Amino acid sequence: MQKIEKWRIQELAIVLNDLAELLKQGNNAEWANAFSHFYYESQKILLKKEFNLEELKKLLQNIGNCFIGVSSFRNLSLSEAGQGENEILNKEFSQVRSRLLVILAQMENQSVEYVN
Repeated sequence: MQKIEKWRIQELAIVLNDLAELLKQGNNAEWANAFSHFYYESQKILLKKEFNLEELKKLLQNIGNCFIGVSSFRNLSLSEAGQGENEILNKEFSQVRSRLLVILAQMENQSVEYVN
């Protein structure tokens, strides 16, 4: 039984694309490429006729792995604070990254099947 609605995957795709764009603006091409790849993977999942929960779980796990470790995506700052544009970019980046973490947690909770 599918527990994750299509709109949730679309929301994930939008956030992944937003992150990739912000990372490009912040001159962080490596992370931008990673999140662009995740975006394209989410699009592939959306375009398939039959929903594949295992594919989605793998994508969620791969995205989640970016947040593990001391020098992880969780601790990334796009640019030095001080200039107005940089502060705005860092604030937006932080908000979108936080939104991604919320979406990941929600989707992971919905993908768990409980046995009575």
